[in-house]
This record gives sequence, C-alpha cells and structure tokens, in this order.
Amino acid sequence: MRLGTRRSTTAALRTTVPHQRTAPVSPPGAKDSMMLRIGAVAGLAGLLLQVVMGRLHPSHADPNDSRAAFTEYAHSGTWTAVHIGQFLGTLLLALALLALARALSRQPGLPGALAVVGAVTAVLLAAVFTVQMAVDGVALRAAIDTWTRAPAGPARTSAFLVAEGLRGLEKGLSAFFHLTNGLTLVSLGLSVALGHLYARWLGWVAVLAGLAFLVGGWVTARSGFSPEAGRFLTPALLLLVVFLIGACVSMWRRADADLTESAA
Repeated sequence: MRLGTRRSTTAALRTTVPHQRTAPVSPPGAKDSMMLRIGAVAGLAGLLLQVVMGRLHPSHADPNDSRAAFTEYAHSGTWTAVHIGQFLGTLLLALALLALARALSRQPGLPGALAVVGAVTAVLLAAVFTVQMAVDGVALRAAIDTWTRAPAGPARTSAFLVAEGLRGLEKGLSAFFHLTNGLTLVSLGLSVALGHLYARWLGWVAVLAGLAFLVGGWVTARSGFSPEAGRFLTPALLLLVVFLIGACVSMWRRADADLTESAA
C-alpha cells in the first residue's frame, strides 16, 4: 500500500508540474550587432534631418541683432516645425552616439571608461538641446508674436524685453549644448583613438571636433551668436560630419562582422 501511494504521488507530481522551457539564447554579439545597426541608421538619418532643417531655418538676419532676427522669425510659417525637426535630428544623433559608446565601453581599461563618460554626456547633450528647442521653437516664437501684435508704446517695449530675455536664455542653452557636445566628442574620440575597435584616425577627428566645440561654447557664452563663435563652431561642425559618417559606416561593418562570427 505504501509503495502504491508513493508511486501515485510521484505520478501526480509529474502530471501537475508544468514542463519549463528554456528561453532561446541569442548568439554572443547579436544584441550588440542590432544596436550597432540601429545606431548607424539613426546617425545617418539624424544627420540628413539636421541638414534639411538647417536649410529651412530662417538665417538671413544677424542672430545677435534681436530686432532684425525677431522680425525675420515672425514671418516664418514653419518656425516651430523646423525646431521640432531639429530636436528629432539631435535625438537620433544622440542615439547613434550611445550605440557607439555601448560598443566602446566593452573595451578594457581607460578606453572603456572614457566611453562610459561619453555615454553620460551624450544623454546630457540631448537633454540640454531639448530644453533649448522648447525655448527657441515655442516660447520665443510666442513672445515674438506678442511683440509684433502689441500696440506701439510701453506694451510693445515690454513685449520686446520679454522676447529679448528668452533670447538670452536660448544663447545660454546653446553655449552649454556646445560644451556638452564637445565633452562627448572628446570622450568618445579618445576611446576610439586609444582603443582597438575602430580606426584611430576617426577618434582623433572626434577629439578635434570636440575641442573646437568646447572653445565655441565658451565664446558663445560670452558673445552670443557672434562671428567669433562661428569661427570655431563652423570647422567643428564639418569635423563632426566626418566623424559621424565614419562612425556610422564603421558601426554597420562591425555589426556585420559580429553577426558573421556569431553564425560561425
């Protein structure tokens, strides 16, 4: 009787306990490969979007001449849409930098640590730019519309001063955006240049771009959207384009190589 009880109990346990299936395990490097491909596509798409939005952005008036700039901005019918596009473009670029930083962070020693620093500053970069676009694309436009519609006299003067205050806030945010951009590029550039995953010349291009952005951000903080700041920011942007295109191509190729190794 006891033996029969034990056998029946064991059979009951076998029928009541469900069979546990093990989840399929992705090949090593597969997850990184997908992230690298997402980063490569996001980087190129973000770069293209920024170029298009830059062409649509009103830029004939001197940006440091607030009255002339506000008058030009008031006649733009796509002002807010352009700034939303710039926000999305920068978000895509930040995603590309984060994908690159993730791959670089797996390196041992200093190169890996620098990649982590670059990832943190890339998130900060996107956050600062988001606030800048909210101020420039929405708040400033509302203040400009109030100024253009206000009757001549104290009300119009007060509305202009409000818009001028928002313009000053925008310049400050722009300066810190360039500074965080510079810190990100210097960190990731050194990680590439001192590491072994990508071409080292690509890292030094990023370092040069980052240093130019740091100086340009400092000049912007002191003089606003001035020609002096442009002397550093223009070459910084050109170097950034070279770095982004090279990084995106390299990430895509690296993803293909990782998938080939995983399948072998």
